[in-house]
Amino acid sequence: MNLDAPRQPLRQHPLQLRCPERIDLQRIDDWLVNALGIAPPSAEESPAPGIPADLPGLLRRCLLINAAYLRHGNVPAFEPGEILRIDPTSDALTWRVVVGTAHVDQLPAQCFSLALEHALQTALWFNKTERNESTTEQLYRMIDQRIRQPLHQSVPAGKSTIPVLTAAHRRGIPFIHLGAGVYQLGWGSKARKLDRSATDGDSALGCRLAQNKVLSAQLLRSACLPAPEHGIARDAGEARQTALRLGWPVVVKPADRDRGEGVSVGISGESALDAAFTAAHGLSQSGQVIVERQVPGVCHRLFIAFGRLLYAVKRLPKSVEGDGRHTVRQLIEAANRREADLPPWLRTEPYPDDAAADAAMAAAGFAPDAIPAAGQWIPLRAIESTADGGHDEEVGHRVHPDNLDIALRATRLFGLEVAGIDIITPDIGVPWHANGAIINEVNYSPLLGGAEISRSHLPEFLDRLLGGDGRIPVEVYVGDEAALRAAEERQRELAAGGCAAYLTSHRLSRAPDGREMAMPFTGLARRSQALLLDRRVEAIVVVAQTSELLHIGGPIDRIVRLEIINDRISAPEGDVQAAPRLVRLLRSRLTEQNPGVTAAGNRSA
Repeated sequence: MNLDAPRQPLRQHPLQLRCPERIDLQRIDDWLVNALGIAPPSAEESPAPGIPADLPGLLRRCLLINAAYLRHGNVPAFEPGEILRIDPTSDALTWRVVVGTAHVDQLPAQCFSLALEHALQTALWFNKTERNESTTEQLYRMIDQRIRQPLHQSVPAGKSTIPVLTAAHRRGIPFIHLGAGVYQLGWGSKARKLDRSATDGDSALGCRLAQNKVLSAQLLRSACLPAPEHGIARDAGEARQTALRLGWPVVVKPADRDRGEGVSVGISGESALDAAFTAAHGLSQSGQVIVERQVPGVCHRLFIAFGRLLYAVKRLPKSVEGDGRHTVRQLIEAANRREADLPPWLRTEPYPDDAAADAAMAAAGFAPDAIPAAGQWIPLRAIESTADGGHDEEVGHRVHPDNLDIALRATRLFGLEVAGIDIITPDIGVPWHANGAIINEVNYSPLLGGAEISRSHLPEFLDRLLGGDGRIPVEVYVGDEAALRAAEERQRELAAGGCAAYLTSHRLSRAPDGREMAMPFTGLARRSQALLLDRRVEAIVVVAQTSELLHIGGPIDRIVRLEIINDRISAPEGDVQAAPRLVRLLRSRLTEQNPGVTAAGNRSA
């Protein structure tokens, strides 16, 4: 297989480019590496006669920037694309260019044109601008305001989406966007649907229950699982009555928010309770606030996937690590300087140096001018939260079997394939019934791939989801009606062997029993994709009788067999090279396991 061939379908874009008199590829590469973290092209290709020597290099770098911009905007564009044409105009410095960039279905066309327009402007700006602290910040502001924010508003995706799809792409797993941020991974009978980390095997009813903290706790208690003791308060008076009934200290949080939003812990008096209630009530869409008996310990997230533990982390608050030489305040300043040197999209939440940080330090026995020992973590907040961030410690190897048992039971109780079970315990290595631990929350679609520990488990998650690369075999026959007859014979052969093999050309599709399948559209790409979306399909025999795939790529990026019956395909008038170009394209998509193009009759490449 040609690993350099684009694997994602391509979207064609015409451009008109006024070529700079001098193209400084070295300066552009300095920007790519040091400002955007992009590796420049490994080698330069010689341009066609008459084309400025460095113009293709400029365009290739523009395509790299474009793919990065799309990913920053939650568009899973993992192929840089390719230059399709460069033609002169009547102006010696102006060129007509056609490029192909990675295409993702069900996303607005303006997302792709926006990214490419700014990528070209960026490449030209790099060419004439020296990189320094001021110009780098100018670049970051432009990316955030003109690209990231507009794309985020148009592209549906969660924080898990791009990490999961990145890992899938690296493993050769195909994906199709179905809309609303839902992706199909794999093809046909081997496909699964995914929304962030939620799967098509998650119960819709269980998801509804998990998103309501009160109902979740009631269901856990009904199943004799350790759950929080709490009450619902709609005003400060009810909050006080509930706290007095439960006993101090209490936790206060909105009834309908997650990610640690609006949560206050260690509340031990009425004045603190009133302030915590006000904060939580302001975030609650329902106007309901939970007042909960606080149990000792730290939140531990057990990530359950497909009936087994994937990983477990101890969720510590935002912290700095001691080095035995610097004070806590100096460590905070250094950590914030390191963050400031990163692009905004790679920065974590700021390391706070405020009254709340001083209180968290004091509770842990530290002061801002203390010098902690090397490797010692100093908390800057009371708990981990999305707003303030946190620090995770992997503890999967320490989870007591009884604690894993209640996590698995809770996941099954809610009918979820994937769940984040949060257990509050002083020690995850001690059974829950020995130290008063509770299941604090059952999280539907828990964050996956957000931090390094989680990202390291993405390959295993995908293996459990798909059991491989999620692909079904696709065979392609090229030619006229003779190719169709040969493909139909191959389909019958596969069906006789018990394989649910389907056949399609641009105008005809057949089920395994030979019946014609009525479809409202013609076109090989559309009909092929329809079969890839069908869970009944175990193999596809494709008949390529037109040059369509040369222009739109199509959804099939790998094939296991190529039969070239003849070169009689339908193509635009005058395009005598259509058949050889189509064969070259299909050859590039043959898998490494393929023994080679089958030769028979007058078949030739």
